[in-house]
This record gives sequence, structure tokens and C-alpha cells, in this order.
Amino acid sequence: MLLAPGSDIVTREKMINTRWVWAELHKPPLTKSFYFGADGMIKVWSQDNEKTWGIDQGIVRIYNNAGAVMWTFEIMLLVDNRLTLISKSPRHSPWDTYYCLTEYNAEASAPVADTEFLPEDGGNETSGIEAVRLVIWDLDDTFWHGTISEGEVRPVAEHIALVKELTYRGIINSICSKNEFNVAKAKLIELGVWDYFVFPEIAWQPKGAMVKNIIRNAQLRPATVLFIDDNETNLNEAKFYLPKLQVEDPTFIGKMLNDERFSGKPDPKATRLARYKVLETKLAEKTAAAGDNTKFLRDSQIRISFHTDVLAQFPRVHELVNRTNQLNFTKNRWPEDIDAARDVFLQEEQQFGGHSGYIKVADRYGKYGICGFYSIQQQNSNHFLFSCRTMNMGIEQYVWARLGRPFVQISGDVISDLDVPVDWVSVVDDADQDIAVTADDFRRRLKVCIRGACDMSMLSNFLRVQVDTLEELTFAYQGWEICSLPRIVVLHEDLQRLENIEAVAKLPGLPPGRFESDLNVGASDVYILSFSQETFQGYYRYKPTGMVVPMGHFSLGHWLKAKLDYTKLGYDEIISHGVQNVSHEQWEFLRSSFEFVGGFDPARFTQDLERLFAQLVRMRKHVIIVGLNEIAGKDTSTLGVFRSINKIVKPQAMAAGFDYIDLAEFVRGEEDLTPDAGGAHFSRETYYNLSQMILGLIKQRELISNAA
Repeated sequence: MLLAPGSDIVTREKMINTRWVWAELHKPPLTKSFYFGADGMIKVWSQDNEKTWGIDQGIVRIYNNAGAVMWTFEIMLLVDNRLTLISKSPRHSPWDTYYCLTEYNAEASAPVADTEFLPEDGGNETSGIEAVRLVIWDLDDTFWHGTISEGEVRPVAEHIALVKELTYRGIINSICSKNEFNVAKAKLIELGVWDYFVFPEIAWQPKGAMVKNIIRNAQLRPATVLFIDDNETNLNEAKFYLPKLQVEDPTFIGKMLNDERFSGKPDPKATRLARYKVLETKLAEKTAAAGDNTKFLRDSQIRISFHTDVLAQFPRVHELVNRTNQLNFTKNRWPEDIDAARDVFLQEEQQFGGHSGYIKVADRYGKYGICGFYSIQQQNSNHFLFSCRTMNMGIEQYVWARLGRPFVQISGDVISDLDVPVDWVSVVDDADQDIAVTADDFRRRLKVCIRGACDMSMLSNFLRVQVDTLEELTFAYQGWEICSLPRIVVLHEDLQRLENIEAVAKLPGLPPGRFESDLNVGASDVYILSFSQETFQGYYRYKPTGMVVPMGHFSLGHWLKAKLDYTKLGYDEIISHGVQNVSHEQWEFLRSSFEFVGGFDPARFTQDLERLFAQLVRMRKHVIIVGLNEIAGKDTSTLGVFRSINKIVKPQAMAAGFDYIDLAEFVRGEEDLTPDAGGAHFSRETYYNLSQMILGLIKQRELISNAA
């Protein structure tokens, strides 16, 4: 059904509370997770052309980083109760096409893999006959001579030895046999070979269905499985169910070890078999849980750990990047040569704002080792992948949420929907360590509020994987810079007055909730604060009440904003400078009702800081102040301002009993900075070391609090 433009179905509440698919019309989706934030920002999609949004009389508009309108959604369809909004590409753009937003409802739980049609770890997507990872044995007249239900059978010693040899090559064995389960099991135990099989299907049932069940439980593809049976009907039946399944009769058994499909990889300790035994145990307990998968997962005590020493584990990470398929969302590969791959990885890591790490996984059934890897640049995932060992555990969903839901450009088929809530995973220091995981580890995690400029966003990358973070960082809203300043506490008090609320509502460039902060609520346990952004804004006083608000626009100069008096600029002048989405009435209201009171003012900053620190002391919060770099860097003017801010902040922080981190402990020279060596941004290693100190301070304070 075509809706009229501006339909009352399209409301602000509808946009915020709905998950959207973003796609070119009649093309596959670019993302399954596109959100409209209450703060006016686009969530889980990182492109300069789609940064912020607004809605006016049912018409949704999306703006670029400079505040220009990029998309106007005036065509509205309602099909099967799902809303689709359609917009033509912006005028003068190189794209002559339509794009659309469509409602998308997340599944209630992680999907179960349909392994028949999807590639999995180690699979070769281009070859014909693939390497075998699982051999399924018939028993009667195949594994042994005779029929066990009719009397004694004659074991074949070579077949028993073959099962063991396959195991030590990393190839798993299973059974599909029409027999009495307990009778066949007893015989295999007597032969000393029962423990070498996983997921045995021994029952008076059709073999096609039993073979399919084995493969599904093992989380493999039929193309990587061989079924051996002396009955051609059974082989054909299995092929009917699974056309890509490899099949052979018993005459092939003696040739198996010389066939290149069975080369495998040396596994003298049978670690691969051990992993499948864990999977088998989990399946049995899940079945016992009467199909309640969520209850089973909660009882599994799943724990993960995040690690950033990627180079130290590069061979395993390299294997994951180039071999995983089922849970490899981006499928960006590295060169097969490990040294060349390492060079590519190092190139990917050079950009400021990038971070990467690998994931270890364990639960009460066993340890799975390194099972995942991510590499993210400016909230875009270059790599996001997991081993099939973690399938249906909720690991990829939990990690994605923990990383701040970065944009993932999905390539090819994957079997998982990232946007499914997971609350049964616990983060530990090292999942390989034997530790007791209690119910409290899953119920409440420490909440940490991080406030500051873009340098704190790099720090957040390392912190959010250990603690729950609330990030109040500087961002651009339609060309206006929204900074996390200490003035927020004063403005919270000023905005209790109706006349101030009305004045702010008339100003340009202020998204909904511009002056809201967790600092005014106190919901976090720890507050990590940095004050470098204090130099970014100019301040304007509302003449009728004396309220002072910060404002700054990228198009009107970056470092000059604090010195530039906007009230002296006419409307035509700001438009010529590239300011967009500001009405003549808004600009004239700013010019007539506000007066410019300058940029960074040590006296005003000191007073704002006193108010902020006093509030945090009253709330009895753990506060960590990150000082500013005033030693290393080529931008001497910025270092001078940072030095002035440190002189104000440090004494007040110490007097309030807060933890204060002196950056001189971490930044000693230009080698600790980003390549531009300006002085405001640091190397990845510097941010990592700083994050470890902060985590240490948090844990130390926790121990003291718990002891008290």
C-alpha cells in the first residue's frame, strides 16, 4: 500500500524504536542493522554521507557530515505490515538510483545452521572433491564381518587401526548402523574403539536421515564427509538426502590412507576428537534441557576473553582469516604466505582509530582456544569472523555488541544474525585459565562512563571489551561539533528554567538531548574524564538569563572556532562558508539574543570543573582523570593550551581524591604519537598501555570496596 507523503505512521518514535535494512532498491541489503539514535545520530552504519537524521511532518531526512541533506524519504510503502521508505539519490550525485529503508525484525534467538548449503571452516569453495573431515562407518559387513544382530561378528584389526590413524590425522569418525544401540556399543567397547567415534546413530531407522543428523550435529558440510556402507541402496538414500555427500563401498577402505582427501593434519594428541567429544556432550545436555536452548546456554557458563597481542598468535589468526566461512562475515582474506599476510595486517593497523583483537572461548564443557578475530577501522569492520566451534553459542552476537556494534559489510552467506540479544556470556581475563564462574559474573558488570574527545574513542576500544562502557564522546551533528565539556553540569541546572529551554530549542545545530549526560544521573560506577575538547568551542551568553552555551561549526573554521564570533556573521555569509540546514530565523535569533564571550577561559573552566567534581564527590563515584600531553609533539600551541588545562585540573582532581593519570608516564617522545606527531593523538601501544593502567585502577578500587 502506497502511503501519502508525511504519513502519521512515520513518527520519531517509530524511527527510533525500529531496526532498519538499508539497501539499494531491489538489491541485497547493505546492512541488517541500521538505527536512528535519539541523539540524532545514525547508528551501526559508518559513512560520511549518512551521519545524522531528522524528521519533520513525517518526512525523514538523512544528512552528511557537513549537514547537507543526502536523502529525503518521501515515498512510503506498507507491505505485509512492514514499512519501507524510499528516496532517490541526492541531486548532482553520481548515483542515479533509489535507496530504501525497510523494517527488519530480529529473530528471537540465534539461528541453527543448515549445514547442507553453507561453507564451513577449512572448506575450499572452488574445488570439486574436497578433503574429508568426517568418516561415517556402517558396522555390519563394513567395519566388521557379519551381522551382530544374528550372532557373533569377526572384527577387522586393520579397520580398528585405520579409525585410530584417521583420528591422529585430525579426521573424525562416526557410525550410522541399523542395529540395537547397546549391543553395538558393547562390542565397540570390547574392541577398544568406541571412544574414537562421535555422534553415533545406531537405530532401526532410515540411514539417509541418520547420516544427515550426524553431519548436522557435527556442524560440517556433506561435501567434507565420507559415508561407507556395503548396501548400495543405503548409499543412494544418503545421496538423495545430501547430494554433495561423498560415498564409497567397503572395497575403498584399504585405499583410504593413500587418498589425498585423507591427508588431514598431524594431531598426535587427538585434540580435534576431544573438541568433538565436548560438542557431543553439550548436545546431549541440550537435548536433556527439553529444547530450551536459552536455558542450556545459560547453564553452560560460557566465558570469553579479548586479546590484542595479535602478532604473538598470528599463525592461528591467519588460519582463521583464510579458512573460516560459516561465521566469517566480511570474508576479506590475507595472502597464503604468512609473512606477506603479516605485512598486510600491519598495514591495516596503521590508521588512527583502528583496533583489532582475537577471542578465546571456554565453557563448563571445555576450552576452545582462539575462536574469533576482529579488525575495525573507524567503526567499519575489515574482519569479523569466528570458528564453527562457537556455532550457536551467541559468541559473535555478544562480541559485536561489546565492540559497540561496528558496521559489518556482510559478504556471501553467513548463518548468523548479529543483532540478537545475548546475556549468557561472561568476560574474563583469559578463557584458557581454570576459574570458577559464578552467577554474579553474568548478572552485573561494572559500568564505566567515558567522556572526552576523539582520543578517548581509541581508549574506549580497549576498555569496552573488559567493562560495560557508556561513551560520551565528541561527535559531529550536521556540521556542528558536539563536545563533552564540564559545562554540562551548569547547563543541566540552567535548563531547569523554561525560558532557557525555549531559547536552546531555537538555536541551530543542537540535537535532541545535546546537554544531557550520565554525569547528571550517576548511573555509572566509574567516570573516566579528559578535557582536551575544552579548546574546541566558542561560548555564547543568552542575554535575558545569563546562560552560557558552547557552539562550534566545522565549516566556520576548526581551530579558529573558539576565536570566531558567530554573532558578527550574517546569514548569507555562513551559507557561503558551507553551513547548511540552518534557517534564517535560527541564525538571527543567535545573533540578536546571544553575545560571544570568548573561547577557552581559565576562570570559567575552573568554576565549571569545581561544580562537576563536587557533584561526583557527592555521588561517591570512582573518578579517573586522564591528563593531557604537554611534552611531545610539533603542535606547540596545542601543547601550551593542554599545559594550562593540566595546571587547573590536576590540583582539583587530587583535592577531590580522584585518580589522576599523568600522560608524561606514557608519552615521552614523538614515537608515542600518531605519525602526524601533532601531540593530541597517540600510538596504539600508548592507548593500550593507558587502558591497562585504567583497568588496574578500577580493579584496585573494586578490591578495596569489596573488602570494606
